[in-house]
Amino acid sequence: MGDVSGSDKHFSSSIPAREKSTKLHLFESTIDLLSYGTLELLSGRDWRRENCLSLAGIYKPKKNIEESTPPAALTQYLKDYPQINAVALHLDNDVVGWLAAKTIKALLPSTYAVSDEPPQRGKDYNDYLKMMLRGRHGPER
Repeated sequence: MGDVSGSDKHFSSSIPAREKSTKLHLFESTIDLLSYGTLELLSGRDWRRENCLSLAGIYKPKKNIEESTPPAALTQYLKDYPQINAVALHLDNDVVGWLAAKTIKALLPSTYAVSDEPPQRGKDYNDYLKMMLRGRHGPER
């Protein structure tokens, strides 16, 4: 686990909406993004109606929130897709994720409607998906 030498944090895993959308769903990792998409499909919803972006890792703000900057991948994505005016934070359901969500909400301009939407169960969306699948198909093998 780690970054490839020379990688640029401004560009991360993303799946843009099929058509122009004003909403962005933000995740800590690509597997959580894909797990969210799977959960949406299992619920009969078209998850490709809106934009999805992974931060490719944990976003760790500075101790003093005001000294922090938003994640580079988020800043770049909002620059590349200026029609976005709503951001749903699907960060991990733990202390680090809660702090990251609080910081991102504080740092984004008020022109963005920001909602905090951690998984309903489990640490992250991949955990939540695995719990849902176990419930549908019995114990994990």
